[in-house]
Amino acid sequence: MKAESQRTCSICGNEFSGAMEFCPVCMLRKALAGEVESRESSSEDSRTPTSQDAAHRFEHYELVTGEDGKPLELGRGAMGVTYKAFDINLRCPVTLKVISERYLGDESARLRFLREARAAASVRHPNVASVFHLGRTGSGYFYAMELVEGETLEHLIKCTGRLDIKLALEITTQVAAGLAAVHEQNLVHRDVKPTNIMVRLKEERGVTAKIIDLGLAKTLDESASEAGISSPGTFVGTPEFASPEQFAGIGVDIRSDLYSLGVTLWVMVTGQTPFRGSSVEVMYQHQHAPLPLEQLEDVPQPVVALLEVLLEKDPGRRFQNPGELLKAIPAITGQIDAGRRITRRSLDKTPSTASRAVTRRPPARLGPKKISVARLPVTGSHVFGREADIAFLDAAWANKQVNVVTIVAWAGVGKSTLVNHWLRRMAVEHYRSAQLVFGWSFYRQGTSGGTSSADEFLDALSPGLEIQIRGSERHGRRVKDWRS
Repeated sequence: MKAESQRTCSICGNEFSGAMEFCPVCMLRKALAGEVESRESSSEDSRTPTSQDAAHRFEHYELVTGEDGKPLELGRGAMGVTYKAFDINLRCPVTLKVISERYLGDESARLRFLREARAAASVRHPNVASVFHLGRTGSGYFYAMELVEGETLEHLIKCTGRLDIKLALEITTQVAAGLAAVHEQNLVHRDVKPTNIMVRLKEERGVTAKIIDLGLAKTLDESASEAGISSPGTFVGTPEFASPEQFAGIGVDIRSDLYSLGVTLWVMVTGQTPFRGSSVEVMYQHQHAPLPLEQLEDVPQPVVALLEVLLEKDPGRRFQNPGELLKAIPAITGQIDAGRRITRRSLDKTPSTASRAVTRRPPARLGPKKISVARLPVTGSHVFGREADIAFLDAAWANKQVNVVTIVAWAGVGKSTLVNHWLRRMAVEHYRSAQLVFGWSFYRQGTSGGTSSADEFLDALSPGLEIQIRGSERHGRRVKDWRS
């Protein structure tokens, strides 16, 4: 006897005979719902469900369709598609995010989607869109969140150009308040940008701003199993809005989100990002280039000072948590109203209102007097299996008897990548009390004779700077006279 084929309902997950056109469980639920609400809409609920109805239903949520009969999309991301939907039980509009079909068979992607939903659901704040349901349809997942009225901040900026300074600061304040709630849950957003912020303008120049996407959010205390579904050492985020430490492939915290919020504020008051170009060029500029302050000629000085703090390349020199930023903004607006300037020192003295879980700024730890690494080659941040090499460099740095370390290897094995990775780690630690940081590439392909780039490096150092070369008879000679 031939076994009867089975089908799985895409709405409730129930298995039923392949000979049946519709799921009997869903049809029963539909009939019961129609019986309860027959007085309200008997003709609508008593109709027979169609295959199109099944495709547009996710448990008790029904996708809203446009004039062409297709579901109304609100956006598409790396993990899924966001639709406008309707909760047929509570009779209210919602936002539904459905995992993309191409990831249905990818267990790692499924776990990331679940992590995203659970991370978003853990945050409850007026400036963060709330997630209130996680569901499953067959082999796929979806989650429901509040439908935020308004438009994305990106759309507002495109339509109006530069925003009014007070409006920009109010949006910044509300996003910072949302990030404070994110921080309280030990999360880092990692993708703060105008497309992930919804704004709704009200009468009398009022505004409501909400963070709407925690798709790249990561917990700071994730377990080993959770770490396995991430991609250590790889860049995640949007290059134009990412922090220097995101490019470095090292651990990030809430200060990274504050940097991205700083870029967002820059876009609000200028209409453009501070750094532009290819992804590689933008990455390099975020890590090494000075801020193009000439773009801020028409921006009040207190806001310029605020941006300089938010966009410090060293996380230790930024605000250390959203609470510090929230405390500083009223001082900024006060100085604007008074037509006065504000100093960096006064911003640093602003007391923090953050929770106990904040990251404290290291006391009285000064950075190098000069940092110049622009002549180092641009490399990626993927460094795997080099723990022994990094430990060797750390030990050499800590050893006062070691003045010079030479790295010798075949071309293409990752010497420059290793050095750049180590320097990025050093940058997070204020370069470990170094007074000068000077990076230079000695590599020059296809040339012979003449002056080497190493000579140029040595000649560029201060003529008065002296070193001692152990084992050499030329102790104390000027470094510019040393050739190797």
